[in-house]
Amino acid sequence: MLIGLVSVALGYSVYQVGGKGSIWGITTGESKLGGLFWKSLGLPIDQLRYYQQFKLLSPIEDYTQAIVFAILVGGFAAALLTRSFAIKHIPDRWMLLQAVLGGALLGYGARLALGCNIGNFLSAWAAGGLHAAIFTAALLPGTYLGLKLTEKVFLTRAAPKRVSLTISPAAQRWMGVAVAIVALAVTPLLKPVVAVWWVAGITFGVLGWVSSICFASCYRDMVAPRYASGVMVKAVGLAVLTYSTGIYLLQLIGIPFALTPPQIGVLQFFLGGLVFGLGIGVAGSCIFSSEWRAGGGSVYSMIVLLSTILIGMPILSLNYEWWLTVLPQEPKPFTLYSFGPHIGYIAPLTFSLAIIFYGVYADASSRTAIASWLGARLLGKQPAPSPR
Repeated sequence: MLIGLVSVALGYSVYQVGGKGSIWGITTGESKLGGLFWKSLGLPIDQLRYYQQFKLLSPIEDYTQAIVFAILVGGFAAALLTRSFAIKHIPDRWMLLQAVLGGALLGYGARLALGCNIGNFLSAWAAGGLHAAIFTAALLPGTYLGLKLTEKVFLTRAAPKRVSLTISPAAQRWMGVAVAIVALAVTPLLKPVVAVWWVAGITFGVLGWVSSICFASCYRDMVAPRYASGVMVKAVGLAVLTYSTGIYLLQLIGIPFALTPPQIGVLQFFLGGLVFGLGIGVAGSCIFSSEWRAGGGSVYSMIVLLSTILIGMPILSLNYEWWLTVLPQEPKPFTLYSFGPHIGYIAPLTFSLAIIFYGVYADASSRTAIASWLGARLLGKQPAPSPR
């Protein structure tokens, strides 16, 4: 729920400093970081159609890039403050291949669809966007295919090395305090809109680490019931419900928001979602969880993230114009909020409640607790005593 609440607060804060609220995403900024890296090596990547549309700016001046660094910093600070930071998940050669392949697919698919599990899923559902349903409809079978590929190729071969590096708990606590102080101290030096995204990103990173929320686990539970615990499905459903309810309430009181989906054809959303889902199934993580896990010291997650930024997204930029040419760019998606706030709220409310109910169904402990409560209320039965 806190992820959803911070998402709403971010959107409202952007309205306060800029006059119009905003939903959030992270892959636009990641793709710009990848472009800046390759440009620094002398490649004229900024002349590509993709980077003509998404201009390469200084990370200090660009809120889309600031939030990427902020999530990493938030995960790093939270790991230190909870004394759980460690350099870990050092991959063997098969796990390295898994990380690079999965990350590259995540990056390519995310930018083909101009959004990932945040921009085209969490934020898109909250905004009542038609593209949320299209992206989800492609993402889930893509995740299933990625899981099958992982089971066949990587499951019995890939493994982390049994070594980790850490520092004393006391030192971690003091380092965490120092990181948090520095991260917040730079906020007044940033432009107001960049500062808003910076603080929100730090908060998202902290919440990611503390809650261990992972959209990839949610999607895995939805397409592979034998793996399902239902916990992450419920968590993601609550995040969507909270976020979308906040957007709905702000729309009711007339706060203007930029809710229009990226203006590409629906088929491009679908193909991008399919490739992105394949990446999730292979990498075993989403882009958001890769960031806060990398901040906490996961070498595997850092490799996934770097492969996303430096391989998958730049490759997409090379043939982005080709995709725009070969794929029909009509019809384009729209937001149901264009028909009014009540209609706009129907889709995210229905979807979030549906996956919450599925999460409860998949979670054996939730089913048992509900059955006991209903038995006590409706039939007068007392819950069975816990075994000692």
